[in-house]
Amino acid sequence: MNRVCPDHAASVQDDAVERWKALRKTSPLHTPFSRLDYVRAVASGAGLQLGIHIVSDNEQDLAGAAVTWKRRGPWREAIVPPFTPFSALILRDSLNPSGIHSRTTPLESLLAELEAGYDRIHLHLDPEHTDVRPVQWRRWTTRPLYTYRLRTADGPETWSKGTARTFRSGKDAYDLLEGNGIGSATVLLAAASYARQRRKIPLDTGTLETLVRNAESTGMASSFAVRRRDSGDIQAGIVALRSNQRGYYWVVGSIPGPAMTVLLGKMLPKLHASGIEEFDLMGANTPTIAEFKRRFGARLTPYYRIGFCKKPMLQWLCTLREMRG
Repeated sequence: MNRVCPDHAASVQDDAVERWKALRKTSPLHTPFSRLDYVRAVASGAGLQLGIHIVSDNEQDLAGAAVTWKRRGPWREAIVPPFTPFSALILRDSLNPSGIHSRTTPLESLLAELEAGYDRIHLHLDPEHTDVRPVQWRRWTTRPLYTYRLRTADGPETWSKGTARTFRSGKDAYDLLEGNGIGSATVLLAAASYARQRRKIPLDTGTLETLVRNAESTGMASSFAVRRRDSGDIQAGIVALRSNQRGYYWVVGSIPGPAMTVLLGKMLPKLHASGIEEFDLMGANTPTIAEFKRRFGARLTPYYRIGFCKKPMLQWLCTLREMRG
């Protein structure tokens, strides 16, 4: 197999971009997080560099990874950028068992390519990557993570009693807002949510607002919010990414209270009517947040964080960081 890594020449970059777009069209893993306009924008906002890696055989591109990375001293470190739950790793076809067992899959070739290009790597696999043996056999680390996914056709009758009661008692107090431009209010609510938890938002609000506006303008995102009828205050907002028939709970924020529950209850039927059949609530790895999401009748879904460290000293540092969580 051969490859291209367009970190250097502009002509190679242009070629890789077109090849990536063509490969993504054929891939069964079709998420918004593998769109190059998304990856480029979030990498730029986070101060990261971008490398596109594609492996091919007989002039047919078979697998690719759009990797965001930075320098850490003398090392090149590939990292998962903020607001990106799943890394941009795509395959032309699903892996077949015989190829996995003979260790001849395009995924193994792609992992070898990444090992040659970076000293430390962390990626998050899409939940559709259920067989991680090729990763483990190359001595990468694998760590299970979880998200919750729900059917947009399901309503409050499938929720927990308390969540359904919160929605029904609060829904008449709020108006649903939707459309481009609403995402800016959501960014401010998101920043306030981080501040209440004494955490810094991973991207500054100006950068995140630009990212949201671009996603809205390209049709990649749909924005929703709820406004109190009595005060006129916007109290919860969601910028939902979309790809094919799946939506993603991407940039969100709310004040404490029933507003987010009401917003989800009002938004999900809108998403269903627009063709979104499944909604990914983007993470179930913090107990209180996971419990809030579970109560909407969502299905727990695993995915994997995979990692690789090349240098012995860097391996020690990686192990120490993993032990600390």
